[in-house]
Amino acid sequence: MHTFHLLQAMVFAPSLVTANILIYSPPSQPALTYSITIPDTTTAADSGPIYLQISAPTTLQWASLGQGTQMDSANIFILYAASPTNITLSPRSSMDGGQSEPQYNPLANLTLLPGSGINNGRMTANIRCMNCLSAWPTLSSSNSSSIYTLDPDGTSTPWFWASQSGPSVNSSDPSADLAMHDDKGTMQLDLSLAQFSSARGSLDPLYNPFSDGSIVIS
Repeated sequence: MHTFHLLQAMVFAPSLVTANILIYSPPSQPALTYSITIPDTTTAADSGPIYLQISAPTTLQWASLGQGTQMDSANIFILYAASPTNITLSPRSSMDGGQSEPQYNPLANLTLLPGSGINNGRMTANIRCMNCLSAWPTLSSSNSSSIYTLDPDGTSTPWFWASQSGPSVNSSDPSADLAMHDDKGTMQLDLSLAQFSSARGSLDPLYNPFSDGSIVIS
């Protein structure tokens, strides 16, 4: 049975922002969590940032989150250790229609937010993505026909995850070679539960909705 939690985070920014955060933990990897929340401004405009968090125990060599149903058109976020205290977030895309492993994509518009790093045996990436409502552009035209889009308040949006156990990668290179996953799965996320309201202009570029102080509400 899939594990979902809904958190409500009250963050004191220039104006009070309440974030509903949807969290998913794979049944086979209960210590691995994926979280998402989306501003109402993004939902209304069908454009703008979404916020993601990947949090994994350091017993995992790497963990990934993919948007969509298949690797050939997915936006893929891969988290691994850069050092004992720092992480690498590697956005990757298929450059050849899924014929080979995804490669680092520098055209993903991502920001690592405060709180990202390694602490108490956990790797955490707090992510602001500005172009995650559709497939990222690539330096190759091989997948230019991709029609992947994300409905920011869709009630059954497809995602997939993967992980690999083993020693730390210890690389700050977003193109680092990684061992094949030893666990993977899929999930459907109800993004209508992962919305938050914010007054126009109240979001700092480094605003982190996953900050401490979240409480479980259901």
